[in-house]
Amino acid sequence: MLDSFFTPSSIAVVGAANDPTKLRGKLLKIALGSAHKGPVHPVHPKAGIIQGQEAYASLTDIPGGAELVLIATPGPTVPGVIREAVAAGAKAAVILSSGVDMTELADAIGDSGLRYMGPNCEGYVSLDGAAATFAAVADAALSAGRAAPRPGRKVSIVSQSGGLGFALFGRGLAENLDFHAVVTTGNEGDLESLDFVDHLLDEGKSGVILMFIEGLKLPGRFAEVASKAADKGVPIVIMKVGRSEAGQRAAVSHTAHLTGADTAYDAIFERYGIIRVFDQEQMLSVAAALARFPHVPVNSVGVISTSGGAGAWAADLCGTSGLDVPVLSDGLQKDLSEWIPEFGSTANPVDVTANAVELGGVPLVRVLERVQDSDELDAFIVNIGLHTPGRIANLGEILEPVFRKARKPILFTSHIQPIAENMAALAELGGQGFHSYTGCAAALKGIGRYAAFQADWKKRPAVAPADSPKLEKLKSGVLDEADTSALVKAYAIPVPPTALAIDRNSAARDAAVMGFPVVLKIQSPDISHKTEAGGVKLGVRAGDVEGAFDEIIANAKAYDPAARIEGVLIQKMMPKGHELVIGVIHDADFGPLVMLGSGGIYLEVLKDVVFAPPPISPEEAKRLILSLKTAPILKGVRGQKPADIDALAALVSRVAELARTETGIEQIDFNPVFVYPEGEGVVAVDVLAVAIGPDGKTGGGHH
Repeated sequence: MLDSFFTPSSIAVVGAANDPTKLRGKLLKIALGSAHKGPVHPVHPKAGIIQGQEAYASLTDIPGGAELVLIATPGPTVPGVIREAVAAGAKAAVILSSGVDMTELADAIGDSGLRYMGPNCEGYVSLDGAAATFAAVADAALSAGRAAPRPGRKVSIVSQSGGLGFALFGRGLAENLDFHAVVTTGNEGDLESLDFVDHLLDEGKSGVILMFIEGLKLPGRFAEVASKAADKGVPIVIMKVGRSEAGQRAAVSHTAHLTGADTAYDAIFERYGIIRVFDQEQMLSVAAALARFPHVPVNSVGVISTSGGAGAWAADLCGTSGLDVPVLSDGLQKDLSEWIPEFGSTANPVDVTANAVELGGVPLVRVLERVQDSDELDAFIVNIGLHTPGRIANLGEILEPVFRKARKPILFTSHIQPIAENMAALAELGGQGFHSYTGCAAALKGIGRYAAFQADWKKRPAVAPADSPKLEKLKSGVLDEADTSALVKAYAIPVPPTALAIDRNSAARDAAVMGFPVVLKIQSPDISHKTEAGGVKLGVRAGDVEGAFDEIIANAKAYDPAARIEGVLIQKMMPKGHELVIGVIHDADFGPLVMLGSGGIYLEVLKDVVFAPPPISPEEAKRLILSLKTAPILKGVRGQKPADIDALAALVSRVAELARTETGIEQIDFNPVFVYPEGEGVVAVDVLAVAIGPDGKTGGGHH
């Protein structure tokens, strides 16, 4: 769809200037200096010769027209230029101008089918095709010429911000990354960032894609594009900034209160293996590692250093990042001692001492070869002084086979400020230099996370289409007892025995049938927080039900005299178990999200929660459960029996199916959910469900 941008047959630059130091002159110079093979036509009212090329007074004067039009004229002129472009048969346009009247622009395009990037963008550069930008870094990169291919995957950048997109490009070049394309989308009046990611995936030339976004124009497309990237094994690394405005929905449930502005994005990123980063160093470190090294699981790291102190520092930072730096086995240490002097260390960090490099590098290489063959370590950080000119070049002959044969990542860094020559030499050999230990740790976490995701992605079960909703014509607001009971029954949600009593005598009879003790709860669509209203009585025994009924009714009327009271719910009081919460919230961008969290104070104080979009298989649900901070307690500690994690996972999976199917449900809480010992199941003690009305509004109650 976007070939007209990257590989057009011809390009026109409207408003082209002769001076290559001016913005419109740079635009023409860069287009001429790109890998584009076809003609580039300057367009200027005075025609003549511009930068050595014949210029035309208008687009319609160009023989055969131009497939791609680059526009950097003042904003008010853009609709007129687009009308000319349409008349000349153009298929695509890059609008770098700002201050464009979008209504006039739409009228100018009409039903022509012309697609455009921008307005207010910095354009793009394809290192294998056309370039449409005035960015100085693109000019410098193209002027430097194409370097010989280096081992590894090529990186592409898609950024809503032009300045940041090309800044990342410049920094990435300095870090010796090999690029395919840099795309900046600006205001996204037509094409958006996902359109270009989709195209880059179809091209098949990008091995890693970096994205900088504030939000997504069409969030619903993200899953489709991210799935394609996952299928192709192309990692996407995202820096997302900005906070969306809070929605207007009523946050009735705990789940809604615990949902932050970026909760949905984080959940979607997690589902599709998207690696989220938070600064430029982290982004480029992760990108470099994913581009240069094998995508393998990384848990245990070997730190090999010519400085004992630097090695210990690197090991500490690995530990802080959740990477293990284990002591090596006696057998492996004995093997390494052949190349390490007695005043060094064979443990881990491995202190090879400065002799390893000074003696021609042979000891260092032998250590790397031996640890590569060990199953004790998954990746390596090598710290040597990269400040000495010619250091890597002098080691090149013996290092190159190590990188070429490596099945595990080998990251080089330096405790002394490295010089560019050595960092570039590492890349030429198929390695990669990093400027900090934190960069190394981020890189290894990124590789390990993506490898684990890919292993799970390849095993994921096929997803059947969602069933038709089982409940129809739900009233707006909190579901009443009848609808809530129908909902939990339809999805086999285990709940305690319940009955709705409308007077004190029926309350006593219902309680006697289910057995004591029981719980009494006010049932009102207007009272969502029952405890605050004095509408809950726990542990009620025989003989006390009538009095408890009267007290709850009185409390509710005092709390809200206008509240509609449907009765009092009588519920069998269940024995305590591990307390959790399962909920559903409907996100405006991505639809339903399922929340799983620890209950009680863990929920309110620690916010020990995870979110995921449906569907959720029982296997995935189990991974969510085990990601909670309180997971060790569920697995059993200090002689306690493990909890029934399988039953909890099955419940999470059913709630996810409810969320996917019952599109009329806005919010739902199962709180608390008691999880009993292994083999004894789970029970959702309390249910709060809120439906979306025909007007899209919700109200505010409990089962």
